[in-house]
Amino acid sequence: MLSLQQLMYGERFFVSVHSQGGVILKRKSLFFVIRLLTLCIILSPLSFRAYAAQDDLKTLLDQRQIDCWVEGEVFGDLILGSRGTVQFIYLDAKLSRAISSEQGLAGWVDDLNQYFGSPETKKKVLFIANLEANKPWTVEEEKISVGGYRLTKKDIISSSWKNPFGTVDAGTAWQFAFVVPQEYAKPGNEIMVGYGEDLIKWKVPK
Repeated sequence: MLSLQQLMYGERFFVSVHSQGGVILKRKSLFFVIRLLTLCIILSPLSFRAYAAQDDLKTLLDQRQIDCWVEGEVFGDLILGSRGTVQFIYLDAKLSRAISSEQGLAGWVDDLNQYFGSPETKKKVLFIANLEANKPWTVEEEKISVGGYRLTKKDIISSSWKNPFGTVDAGTAWQFAFVVPQEYAKPGNEIMVGYGEDLIKWKVPK
């Protein structure tokens, strides 16, 4: 934001010297500065709230996202040779509200957020997931595990044509939504989430 001093001296014809040594503000320039200052005052809180909202969304995602590499070999900070990855996102009321109010998120996140509060989620916990295949992969629902619960076909609530279950090609990405019974993902509990034998310890946010 420009300071008042910068605004004053940035306008070429903002001031004129009076014949008696005084300074007279030109009316047109004065109106310009007043309007610009008013705009800055109005926009500053909006900008602050926008940045705060982005920070809140990032914090919520950090707490609710679980990244699982399937059949990969750990080599330092790298995962080598994985068949693919599954990114699980725990979608509760806090995150759903943040997603609804945020612009510029991946389209699939907005699309799957519509399932929050749907009849299929009653007394259930909702997850959305992004699966990316590095190699040809036969994806099976029952290999997805949340807190010891293994999915069935009826737990997948997103449209079937978007789901990855079956054989998928290398280099493809798929997104889907699923639910699990509440008792398997109680807030505050540490549980295991993942695919097959590749499980990640995760604490359910309160």
